[in-house]
Amino acid sequence: MESENHYWARQALKTTRILWVAILTAPIPAIIICEFSQAPLAEMGSQLPLVGLRTAFYSLAILLFPVMRLFRNRSLLRPSEKHVSAQRLAHRFTSRVFFSLLLAELILVMGLVLCLLGDHEFSFYLLTGLSVLAMILYRPKPVELTEVYS
Repeated sequence: MESENHYWARQALKTTRILWVAILTAPIPAIIICEFSQAPLAEMGSQLPLVGLRTAFYSLAILLFPVMRLFRNRSLLRPSEKHVSAQRLAHRFTSRVFFSLLLAELILVMGLVLCLLGDHEFSFYLLTGLSVLAMILYRPKPVELTEVYS
């Protein structure tokens, strides 16, 4: 039983680290797009209240941090479940990590939208920085898996 737990823990950690590295590289194309796009949607952006949109995106980005933490810290075991297979726990862990990384990616997308609408580059780089910070803070950690299988 212990070797099965160890196997699925290694598999889950390997999978989540691959996902993490793939998602962590997403800011690179976003920066290239923002730097070389010359704000293709700037005409539409001039008609939109960018200050309000920027404020909404900043607020949402700040609110996503505790949401990610809450989601990651929820117990993988439900109170009604007595015994869960190691494979199922690994799948739940991978899903939780993936979802929290996607929320971090959403912050990057909000910055890219602002950049494409012709907002200041500062907003894009601020949201990109927050996104990368969230990706680093909520990366897959071996400690989380040892807590799950202990």
